[in-house]
Amino acid sequence: NKMAVLFAIFLFLAVFLSSLAKKLIPAATKLVMNYLQRETEGMRQLKEELRRLTAEQESVSIKDEFARHARLQRRITKARDQIKQSSREKSTLAIKVSWAMSAVFYVVYGLLMMSLMWRYRGEPVLLLPADWLYPLGGLVAFPSGVAGAVSITFWLVVCNRVSAVLI
Repeated sequence: NKMAVLFAIFLFLAVFLSSLAKKLIPAATKLVMNYLQRETEGMRQLKEELRRLTAEQESVSIKDEFARHARLQRRITKARDQIKQSSREKSTLAIKVSWAMSAVFYVVYGLLMMSLMWRYRGEPVLLLPADWLYPLGGLVAFPSGVAGAVSITFWLVVCNRVSAVLI
């Protein structure tokens, strides 16, 4: 009986930590993205060039030096377009990384839960007096079929709900 209680506590902790990890996916994604999206030297130079060109264009009179002003405007537009393109690429990368991290987590989590349910499908996690579980005893014991048992499937569902409330 002591082993059954320890096993039940272990299962609860495993599910609780998995739920906690699920809540931490956005923070982990943000850390990974901060690392992947740090500003490169080329982007810093491009932004500095844009500031320099803008300042130079402001010092040029459009009436007196129209050709020079227009050349500066084209270079400014080109630099802004490159910065926007880089920003779009970073946004796309962020979505892909977030999706991939979530997918990996849910696949591992699903495999863990399925393997636990498969391995312990015939063994009750806890045995209680059968009348305590009336009229839901059959549902609570499924698939073990032991009267008064709390099955692994039911226990994992309860642990998931409790940990979702606690986190």
